[in-house]
Amino acid sequence: MAKRRHIGGVAIVLVLACAITAQATPPTTAILGTPPQPEWTALSASQKKTLAPLAKDWNGMENIRRKQWLSTAERYPAMSETEKERVQKRMQDWAKLSPEQRAKARDNYRNINQLPNDQKDLIKKKWSAYANLPEEEKQGVREKHKSAILLAPPPSPEESTNEAPSSVNQ
Repeated sequence: MAKRRHIGGVAIVLVLACAITAQATPPTTAILGTPPQPEWTALSASQKKTLAPLAKDWNGMENIRRKQWLSTAERYPAMSETEKERVQKRMQDWAKLSPEQRAKARDNYRNINQLPNDQKDLIKKKWSAYANLPEEEKQGVREKHKSAILLAPPPSPEESTNEAPSSVNQ
């Protein structure tokens, strides 16, 4: 009887040891990450033209960021003129941000995307109300809430004439 308990105890220890080892092994994707993306000099002429606002920062970007921007550049030719203008404006705005501001914008974007749809809708309504304010009132809001520009949802097509600060997600 004592032998059975001992063997059972050893079996449990072995199962637990295997389970812990299995949990400790990271998934393959965590090891591989994003493969290296091309340096600025290796980009095609059309990619360089599209991504021009990012030129000075390109070689210092993480591979995942380069991959995302290259994906945008690939879709760019099929975009409408309004979409192209919006992408160019956002790239220019992004290029002007400090690394700290970019990190804050990424955090804000992640946080907003995790919200339930009703809360996202509320944020969009508030942004729309802000976009319709006279310029002097907008300035007051910006002074009071320094990060308001980083929380902005993308403008809807009907708001394209009422240019509001754009949100940044890259």
